[in-house]
Amino acid sequence: MLHKIKENRIVIDFLIMFLIAFILIIPMLNKNTDIYFDDGSQHLMRAFGSYKSIIQNGTDTIISNFANGFGYSWNLFYGPLSEYFIMIMGIFFGSFNFGFKIAILLIMFASACMMYKLIFEITENHNTSLLSGIIYITSPYFFTDIYIRHAIGECMTFIFIPMVALGLYNLFNTEKNHYYLIFGACGLILSHNIGTVLTAIFSIIYSLINFKNLFNTRVKKGLLLDILFITLITIFFWAPFLETKFSTIYRCFEDEAMSTKESFLSHMINLKDLFLIQKNSVFVFEIGLPVIMMLIFSFMTYKRLEENKKEYLFCLFSGILSVWMATKYFPWKLLPNSFYIIQLPWRMLVFSTFFFAIIASINMSVVVRRFNVKDVIIISIICILYIFSKYEIIVYNNVENIEDAQILNISGHNNEWLPGMGRLEYLPSKAYNNSFYIATRENGIISLDEEFEIKNEMKIGNYMTAKIKTKENDVSLELPFIYYPGYLVRFDGIILKTYETDKGFLGCTLPRNEDGTLEINYLGTDILNISRFISGISFIIFIIYVYKKH
Repeated sequence: MLHKIKENRIVIDFLIMFLIAFILIIPMLNKNTDIYFDDGSQHLMRAFGSYKSIIQNGTDTIISNFANGFGYSWNLFYGPLSEYFIMIMGIFFGSFNFGFKIAILLIMFASACMMYKLIFEITENHNTSLLSGIIYITSPYFFTDIYIRHAIGECMTFIFIPMVALGLYNLFNTEKNHYYLIFGACGLILSHNIGTVLTAIFSIIYSLINFKNLFNTRVKKGLLLDILFITLITIFFWAPFLETKFSTIYRCFEDEAMSTKESFLSHMINLKDLFLIQKNSVFVFEIGLPVIMMLIFSFMTYKRLEENKKEYLFCLFSGILSVWMATKYFPWKLLPNSFYIIQLPWRMLVFSTFFFAIIASINMSVVVRRFNVKDVIIISIICILYIFSKYEIIVYNNVENIEDAQILNISGHNNEWLPGMGRLEYLPSKAYNNSFYIATRENGIISLDEEFEIKNEMKIGNYMTAKIKTKENDVSLELPFIYYPGYLVRFDGIILKTYETDKGFLGCTLPRNEDGTLEINYLGTDILNISRFISGISFIIFIIYVYKKH
């Protein structure tokens, strides 16, 4: 029996991590209580709205029911991975609310598995790997992301950061496959923009530490191949993103639209927040007492390590740097405003969680005499009980089923916040500055200057037709669609040039003395459609490449 257990050790370890992930989300599985809000409501409504838009229009690029039926796009600006994950779970389980919760469970499990894989590649020790995965998913900041912020996009970075680290480690230090770097980088790009930028910075630092290896032919070729695959597989997201950015001014690209200096600096945390939840606090920023106790042995561990000392120091100092950057003691005020794009300085705790899980697990494997499964179980129970003590901070909200909820409409109030549309940051700036116009405008075609005759007007989602007759002058029309590139407008089969109106809507001009059918449909731009084809082909080639490597 013992021999069989050893043969199936990885399977058993994965089952243990799944069981712990399940235990950690039990409060979330209460079918009578929905505990998502904040980022959770955004991701959930985005997924549900996109699902409805796909059914109605065959595309989720523009969510047709949002913004009072004029259409709103998250998906040209924000990676779609979390949206599709929630959507698939929602469809499979017949409920988007429950699908959201299962998505969280699977994210926690996958995060633990990837941390396990990373540490096993480095240490070849099952006990150390299992402990690292458990420490990772029982961290207080992971708890904050899941139960308080419900930030499923940021939660997904917990899966992909270890993938990137594993790919880089194999690339610079072994002859093993490094395609995990491609999986991880693509996952980050398609799930969390800010997480991608921050991970890239740490990756560059690690590469500089291994600067000498960059001259190795194998490393150079491998790195170039990885960058090529990452670029081509994700081109369907970043190419339309850039095209949209340069097509007109969108609110999210305006100075201080996503984060002001004042709001950023107000979110810096105090040193004591890292050790204890403060009174009236709604977030948990603690490093965690069990992790702190394990980190104390770092100096002793470093002295005893026989290999991977460089990687150990990198993780230790990167974890300390991440914590420092989350606090008010880091000199954020001296940095250019462009650094405020990360919005929340305590977001850096994602990285301290990652680095400290590595250090803590290695410390225990080195300093604990005859480190074995029993030690892992004892430490894991302590970590689980510690995080359970934080569950009292959870706010439970009784919320109606998302399937029964009406998509909220823009009202025109200042600083408006809507589930699925945030603070309207993905509107064209002209539309954002005319939100009251959006709230009061009729959902039909409007003439901007001359009179015209219109009949048989029909609009379904992102598609519209109408019979129009113009008179003695050209007629400039404002169509009932928020301006995003990709709409095709035809008048009796002739393609018309479109533009953005002064209210941020889609506009076109009809010639004088014409009588015909106006047809509007969202088909996407040439760049969007070509980039999707390139991504699809590149992904197939990548899968073949991975298969051959194995």
